[in-house]
Amino acid sequence: MADYRSRYSPGPGKRGWLRRLAAILASPFAGRRRTAPPPGQATVAQVQREWFFRWISRSMVLFLLLASLAAGAAWTGWRMLVRSDIFRLTTVTVQGNRQVRTRAIIEAAGLEQGMSLLALDTDRACRRISANPWIRSARVQRQWPSAVLVHVQERRPLAMIRRSGGTEGDLWYIDRYGEIFARVRPGQDKDFPVLSSDRGIPAGDRLAGATAVQEAFGLLLLAARGNPIVPVQAISEIHVSRERGLVLYLVDRPFPIYFGREGIRKKYYRLVRILSRLYRRDRIDDVREIDMDYMENRVLVARFAP
Repeated sequence: MADYRSRYSPGPGKRGWLRRLAAILASPFAGRRRTAPPPGQATVAQVQREWFFRWISRSMVLFLLLASLAAGAAWTGWRMLVRSDIFRLTTVTVQGNRQVRTRAIIEAAGLEQGMSLLALDTDRACRRISANPWIRSARVQRQWPSAVLVHVQERRPLAMIRRSGGTEGDLWYIDRYGEIFARVRPGQDKDFPVLSSDRGIPAGDRLAGATAVQEAFGLLLLAARGNPIVPVQAISEIHVSRERGLVLYLVDRPFPIYFGREGIRKKYYRLVRILSRLYRRDRIDDVREIDMDYMENRVLVARFAP
């Protein structure tokens, strides 16, 4: 005989209906719940993160090890090359020097026979050479495997300048850029025009702008352009006087030429025409003085004889 099963089931009751209602309301959000992993079990993301950090750490250690080995090998190779005889200095060539001796330039650069070219600091050598007041610039080049080329640019004096109204021993060289760079020593070339002043010329590396001495220097630059009548080689001295302004003296003529204080350029080219006329007429020997500042657009040529 089959087992009997009753079809009757008691109603949910009051609490049963509340549980069913809560289940119905919570059903749309059931997919958003995240169940925590059982204790002692890690998630996939945590495992991947731990694996990534372990890989990074091992890679960094390996990279540092390889870098250390490469640096050590490079240093060892460098030391071997420095100590080898392949790049030993045997030849030094110096170009561009006239005033400064070749031996002085080589010693200033610190170049020694047998030194390694790999250990040569070319920038430091250039700075040491340029410390000489006669050197405007220097360039040091390696010529592999065992030679060095040194090219220097020396300063060229345009004139000599007498500072502070001093004696003959207080002369300094000045170049065409207005830079006062070296004292005139005994035995050095003095075949240059002299700039002087009643008030003296203050110490410094350059001429101050907008001064009477600067105007005198500008007159020298005009003469340095190579005019055949009044070249810079024909000027003995340009003196800055309190009363008469610029006073020019020629090498082969004893008379003074007064320029005044204004219009120096215009007066210079006017002087060229006057001297050209005097030379052509053979009257230069009778001149006692020339006043370029006599009157406006007037020049006075004083002579010993009428």
